[in-house]
Amino acid sequence: GDNAKAVAEERVASVQALSGTGALRVCGEFIKNHLQPASHTIWISDPTWGNHPTIFKKSGMAVKNYRYYDAASKGLDFKGMIEDLKTAQPGECVLLHSCAHNPTGVDPTEEQWKQILDLGGEKLA
Repeated sequence: GDNAKAVAEERVASVQALSGTGALRVCGEFIKNHLQPASHTIWISDPTWGNHPTIFKKSGMAVKNYRYYDAASKGLDFKGMIEDLKTAQPGECVLLHSCAHNPTGVDPTEEQWKQILDLGGEKLA
C-alpha cells in the first residue's frame, strides 16, 4: 500500500507488457541493459515453457537450469531445486513460476516457498 517502506523510499517501479512472453522479453532486455553484469545470468526451471530459454538468450542473457520436476514421483524435485539454486552467484536472476508451473502444473507448498525465499535472502546478505 501507499505506506509501504519500499513505496516511501521510491524503490517501486512497474511496467506493462503484452502477454507473458512479451513481458519476459522486456524483462530480459531491461536486465541486460540496466543491471549489473552478475544479473545477466538467469536460472530457469527444468523443464520450463519451451520459449523461456530463447527469450532470455535473445536478450543477451546466459541461461542456467535448476532441477524442478521429479518424473518418478510426478512432483517437485525440491531437494534438487534447492541444491542447484544454492550454486547461483549473488546477483544472478531466478525465474520462478508463482503458480500452475508450466508445463508440469506442479507447485511448491507454502512451506517450500518460504524456504525458497529464505535462500534468496541468504544470497542477498
